[in-house]
Amino acid sequence: MLITITGKITHKGGDFVVVEAGGLGYQVYLAAAALEKAKVGAKADYWTYEHLREDAHDLYGFQDRQELAMFHKLVAVSGVGPRMALNILALGAITEIERLIERGDIDMLSRVPRVGRKTAQKIVLELKGKLVEAGRGDVEDEVLTALVNLGYSREQAREAVNRVSADEATVEGRLRAALRGLGKK
Repeated sequence: MLITITGKITHKGGDFVVVEAGGLGYQVYLAAAALEKAKVGAKADYWTYEHLREDAHDLYGFQDRQELAMFHKLVAVSGVGPRMALNILALGAITEIERLIERGDIDMLSRVPRVGRKTAQKIVLELKGKLVEAGRGDVEDEVLTALVNLGYSREQAREAVNRVSADEATVEGRLRAALRGLGKK
């Protein structure tokens, strides 16, 4: 089983790249954010998930282990395949996806291509309570609310909160760090 792949990107398609490693070209499907960053001729270094079926042998690539771990959790849900899981990962940062599931935001999940309302409900039912570390979501929600109350758009606030290190445990510490990040823009 392939766990990682490192090589040179030789081609970029609509939802994949070809990574040449050891004289072989591997077709690696990527989430939208990773695909956007991928450049032909650049070095590729991905964590991988190998999906074997009777009629296919597909390789999926991820920028880090956290993204791969979320992918594993998603494909473990009955009815969620690798392509659908990649589409869900395109929603944004892992913390944002975790929050969507923890809040039970079925409407947002069902907007993802290939994810219907029933599948979104199943994802929430099976993963809710298993993703966000205790207390982490509450602190981030408080910081997000504080930033919106200070006049930042919800999108700006969400981006700032996602950039703050998880080492900052208090609301005040995270808020200060988020404000510093917003001040640099």
